Amino acid sequence: MDAINRPVPGRRPLAAVQAAVLAATVTACSIARDAPGTSQPAPSPVTPTESIDTMTTSPATDGTRITIEIDGETVGGTLSGNAAATALIDQLPLTLAFTDYGGQEKIADLPAPLSLEGLPAGSDADPLTIGYYAPRQSLVLYYGHVGYFDGIIRLGTFDHLAAVRDHGTGFTARLQLVH
Repeated sequence: MDAINRPVPGRRPLAAVQAAVLAATVTACSIARDAPGTSQPAPSPVTPTESIDTMTTSPATDGTRITIEIDGETVGGTLSGNAAATALIDQLPLTLAFTDYGGQEKIADLPAPLSLEGLPAGSDADPLTIGYYAPRQSLVLYYGHVGYFDGIIRLGTFDHLAAVRDHGTGFTARLQLVH
């Protein structure tokens, strides 16, 4: 055997070391995943009833119902009871100018910031989510899935994806409480 391929006394072959590291990693991940006090991502609050192209949600039975009027079309929505959603409710009715951002959301500046009391530092957003992007003080209507970002706060859901998604690069919408 030449010097390059000869085993060194007291050292394990590289394949054995790699297998041991892989086994330890899998075990550690399994323990961490199942450990008490660890959290898994929250399930999406949206229950789609159709394909992504025509996705809608069923109106929620809890929360505060709102309407979003876009170019004469009315889309329903439901706001949760968290601090930010309550602060938005206090600002309604609002007329906002939305623009498309990143091909996955419509975004509009709010006249005043929303409360973040008791809310996580960030979240992800599924299609049909009404959100608040705190760093820009913006209301966001998500029509594409975005990953986790610090600053995303979930406020609720809206009921019809295409009504928001299909409005080009910009539109004006009026948000108000359902009476």
